[in-house]
Amino acid sequence: MLFFIFHSAIGQPNITRPVRKSFILRTMDWGYRIIEGDSAHPRKRYIFPFPIIAYKPETRWILGVSVTNIFRLSNDSVTRPSYARLNIAYSQEKQFSVRPSIECFTKGNKWNIRAMYGYTNFAENFWGLGKNAVASNKELYFFNQHKASLKVANQVLPHLFVGAQYSLEQLYDIRSIRGGLFETSNLVGGTGYLVSGAGLTVYYDNRDHIYFPHNGQIIELSNLFNQKFLGSEYTFFNITLDARKYIHLWKENVLAIQGFMNINEGDIPFRMLGVIGSDVFMRGYYNGRFRDNHAMAFQAELRKTIWGPIGCVVFAGGGTVGRIPSELTSGIKPNIGFGLRVKAIPRERVNVRADWGFGENGINALYIGLNEAF
Repeated sequence: MLFFIFHSAIGQPNITRPVRKSFILRTMDWGYRIIEGDSAHPRKRYIFPFPIIAYKPETRWILGVSVTNIFRLSNDSVTRPSYARLNIAYSQEKQFSVRPSIECFTKGNKWNIRAMYGYTNFAENFWGLGKNAVASNKELYFFNQHKASLKVANQVLPHLFVGAQYSLEQLYDIRSIRGGLFETSNLVGGTGYLVSGAGLTVYYDNRDHIYFPHNGQIIELSNLFNQKFLGSEYTFFNITLDARKYIHLWKENVLAIQGFMNINEGDIPFRMLGVIGSDVFMRGYYNGRFRDNHAMAFQAELRKTIWGPIGCVVFAGGGTVGRIPSELTSGIKPNIGFGLRVKAIPRERVNVRADWGFGENGINALYIGLNEAF
């Protein structure tokens, strides 16, 4: 009898019962099935609306919407996702902006097309030029702007793209304090400008995914010749280098590294100078807080999964501007920060992000949007 009981206890195979997911995870799975479809019938495109809510002293409350359509131009497993996006925002001060943009990859990633148009009727702060612009100099000015760009590149070798680009920018109806810093700084294009330029773009891109890479790198070198025969009122040369590296650590945790440089020579309109501060790099600094002929920035970001669809990031970096390239090696401004991530479309590795960046002298800013900063 004892033998029978012992044999029954250890001699029978273990029966593994499936672990039932929690109510929260089941609800999330249900939501993702609505967004993505099921495994037998996955969606071929995703339309993702996202609210724009912000507050700035110069605009007061800003409300708007960002609508992104993610799709593929081929059903093969190689072609990367494309997107079309429309951002519309309106401020409490009756200011308006609209920005449609698109990036497409044709079948087999043979061609990559990037295009953007933006109209802005907003206000912006100005502190003067240079890395030593004093915070107390802050002054408000208003402007209207049209801005458009187009990049078309062909994959000539595996991961290597070569192409051309065109850029057009018009600034007009500029208003500032009479006799103030903005008016007395004798800025190039300070009363308005029209700039038109064309150039080349070359980039190497072997990232395993474009929205949330685990491995790979992208290095892009591009230039623009802004010339009068293209309709430009000012003649100057621009070259931009953007290099990004992604290192897979463990599970879905990634170390991302970026270096950026913007060099300009000639008669450069003030809003086309090199700047630091944006939702992409030098997070925490007002866009244009420091501006000069040239700009440089670098950053590293650790992206870590916390639980299920929730993740977080911590980042740190630095950057500066300079009148001549050699000044980019000194006076570097620091920035650090952290952020939260929530998976929006897991199949395409699309996240909703919220980042809080900090700079020198207590400067800080909060950014909310779709996809990673870089």
